[in-house]
Order: sequence, then C-alpha cells, then structure tokens
Amino acid sequence: MGTYKGNVGHPMQHWTLCELLRIAGRHTTGLNFIDAHAMSPWATVRNDKRTNEFDIVQSRLATLTNHESSTYERAWHTLTQENHGRGEGYPNSASFVKEVWEGDFSLLLCETDLATIKELEDWRARLGILERCKLYQGDWRKRFAAGLAIPSAGGLSDEALTLVSFDPNMYNSQRGVKIRGGARTNKGILYPEDVERALRELRNLGRGILVQISTYSTRSSGNQYTPSHSNQQEDVILSVDSIMAAKGFKKSAVVKANTKMMSLVYARNVSWAAELADLPDRFTKWLP
Repeated sequence: MGTYKGNVGHPMQHWTLCELLRIAGRHTTGLNFIDAHAMSPWATVRNDKRTNEFDIVQSRLATLTNHESSTYERAWHTLTQENHGRGEGYPNSASFVKEVWEGDFSLLLCETDLATIKELEDWRARLGILERCKLYQGDWRKRFAAGLAIPSAGGLSDEALTLVSFDPNMYNSQRGVKIRGGARTNKGILYPEDVERALRELRNLGRGILVQISTYSTRSSGNQYTPSHSNQQEDVILSVDSIMAAKGFKKSAVVKANTKMMSLVYARNVSWAAELADLPDRFTKWLP
C-alpha cells in the first residue's frame, strides 16, 4: 500500500488545492487536472510518526459541522468514510479533486511506482471514471514531452480550467546541477529547467491555467547543489517567479506552513485569479 508522511505538508498542499477547486468552481464547469506526482488514492502506511498539526486536523474530522469546517476537511472526512474498511490512511490529490469538483473533469496522473499505478487503476475502475482518468507510469517529464492534449480533446468545454500540480520533495533553485556521468539528479527534486520544460508543454493548453507547486524542504543531501548556493524559501520564490513571469504567469498566492514547506500558485489567463490573494492569510488563521 502507498505511504504518506502525515505531517503539516499534507494540510498545506491539499487545503490550498481544495480552495483552488472551490473558487474555480464558481467560474467554470470544466476542469483539466494534471498531477505530476499522483501518489496512492488511499495511502495506508504512515512514515512520519510525529504528533503535529496533521494529527490535530485529523482528530477534528469526526466532530466538525459543515458550518465550521473547511472544504478540505469536509472532503477528507468523506473520503475517510468511504475508505473506512482499509484502516487509517490519507487520500491523494486526485481523490480530493474527484470529491470536491462538481462539474465535468478530466485527469492525467503521472506516477513512477508500478504498485501505485495498479492502485490508481483499481481506483478509477471502482469509481467508473476510466475514460476521464488517464494514467502514465513513468517520470512526468517524459509524459509532458510527449505532448499534452487541450481540454476539449478530453470532452471539456473550451472554457475549461487546466490545473497542474507539482509536489516534489523540494525545488532546487540552482541551475545546471549534474551528478557523475552528466545525468540529472534526484527525479523527486524540481529544477528550474524542469519548470521551463513544463511551461513549454503547457503553452498550447487553452485559456485559463493554474499551476500549484508544493515544496517540503529547502535542503537536500549529497552534492545536489554547492554549499555556497542559497536555497531558502525566498530564493525558491524568486527563481520560480522569474521563470513563470517569462511565460505570462502571475503569482497568485504563497501558502506557507513553516520556513521549509510552502505551496506556490501561479495563474495565466485566469480572470478571477485575484480571488486567490487571501489564501495565505486564511490558511494561517485556519491551521492553528
């Protein structure tokens, strides 16, 4: 079964995702969701046992009312009930999308782990969304390089929103990082060249596009970047900002859980993107 960290990074990423879905749902009925790191639809093995914000939010699920709970909490609670026979666990982004989004949708889920792909296959078959959910077993970079279909090719309207999610272990803001033999380093890390590559493939995907990049660390082990290179959150933001701006994307929100974990949200041709500006303040008030 899939693993999950069970730390504050999950609420940070998925509270933000659910709010993006909630707000977008007021403006469009179609969603083209692309996930570069799909994960298990219901991960059951927790590999971070610390008591933290994650445990506090999880413990509140059974007692919250609709009036006082967030979209994220309501969705998590429902998904927990649906998977109660499989023990304690945590859903992936696609599960939240399926639960929260009320209109038409299409999913493209990229995942490197073969066992997780099998879980995703079972999940989409159980929910009857085979035609609307495409799976790719391999690195997202290769799938993007093969070309991404416009939303209307998946049966959505021309006005459908494309929402792309990246949640690497970290973003390394240093360019040209290599390891012995000239091969690219850890594929779980996002590099500036990767973001540029992704944007090249997204340029023809239609009208409105949102990109959410969630990072969980500001440091990596080994020779991932030189000791003199700074990779703190502000360095990451400056790096991603410059790449995004060059392709017509504007930063809509920076949702921080702490000094290491944050979700960056960028928009292009999204007329209502200003409605996302208060996400950081609202998350900060909600989390405690």
